[in-house]
Amino acid sequence: MVKVLHETAHETVIEDRPWILGVFLIAATVGSLSLLVPAWREADLFLGLAALALAGGSWCAFRIAIRRSRLSLGADGTARLSVRDQKGWSHRVFSHRIVRAAVETNRSGDGNTTRPVLLIDRASGVERIPLTAYFATSATHEEAVARINAWALSPAPPETPRA
Repeated sequence: MVKVLHETAHETVIEDRPWILGVFLIAATVGSLSLLVPAWREADLFLGLAALALAGGSWCAFRIAIRRSRLSLGADGTARLSVRDQKGWSHRVFSHRIVRAAVETNRSGDGNTTRPVLLIDRASGVERIPLTAYFATSATHEEAVARINAWALSPAPPETPRA
C-alpha cells in the first residue's frame, strides 16, 4: 500500500512496501513445499509435481511482483525515486519541473482498482513510472498523487549563488 511515511519542511517521503502480499506468497510457497513430505511418503507422483508447480509459481510471483519503491520529494526541487526489486536497488532523480502524478485505473468485472503513476515529461513524450507493481482499491493512492502534484506545482527554491 502506498502511503506518506513522513513529511517535514525539507522532505516528503512516499513509500510502497507490499509486505502483506509478500507474506502471503512466502506462506503459499512454504505451504506448497510442505506437501512434498506426504507425496514422498505415499509415493504420489502427481501430488509431488503439483506441490512443486505451486511452490515454483508462488516463488516466481514473489520474485516478480514484490517491489519496494520510495519517492523522496525534497524542498530543493528534486525528486528521488528508489526502487528495489529482484535485481537490487535502482535510483533515479528528477526535477520538480518535469514531474507530475496521476492515478491509473484498471476497470474489470470486479470493480475499479488503481495505482499511482509518476508522469515524467520528456522531449520524446511522457514517461509513465508506476509507483506500485499492482493495482488495488485504496484511498491512499489519491492522497499520494495529490501530495506529489502539490510538490510539483510549488515554486522552485531560490538558487544559491556559487562562489
